[in-house]
Amino acid sequence: MIRNINCNIKGISNDAKHCFSDDVLPDGFSLKKGDMVCNMPYAMGRMTFIWGDDELEFKPERWLDNNGCFHQASPFKFTDFQAGPRTCLGRDFAYRQMKILASIVLGCFMFKLSDEKNVPRYRMSINLHINGKLQVNVFNRLALHNPQT
Repeated sequence: MIRNINCNIKGISNDAKHCFSDDVLPDGFSLKKGDMVCNMPYAMGRMTFIWGDDELEFKPERWLDNNGCFHQASPFKFTDFQAGPRTCLGRDFAYRQMKILASIVLGCFMFKLSDEKNVPRYRMSINLHINGKLQVNVFNRLALHNPQT
């Protein structure tokens, strides 16, 4: 579930890198000292040629193989934590934190958008933010199963 959410909702809207020396990318493209390369994880999470025609759908099964076992997507396709020798050192810790928080919060509460027709807009910056308020209704799962409390 965490990977499926990260696929579409990137925390970083764009990620710029500057070349300190001449270099050649794996596809043969030449870069000169001072050039800037910018990858846009927000846009990449919405590209049909990377994720398929259903890129915006919540589909946890996209991370499972034919036997139902989790499989790691290429870090060059799923760039939230970079790839290769620059892979984020905190990636595993971040996933652990997200899983713990999600299991506790989603296990205790249910969230629904107050107005499902009102599509949230994003404000582009270094980190991706919701532009304005995201109004949700929060329901205690225990109260849903035991209305007397």
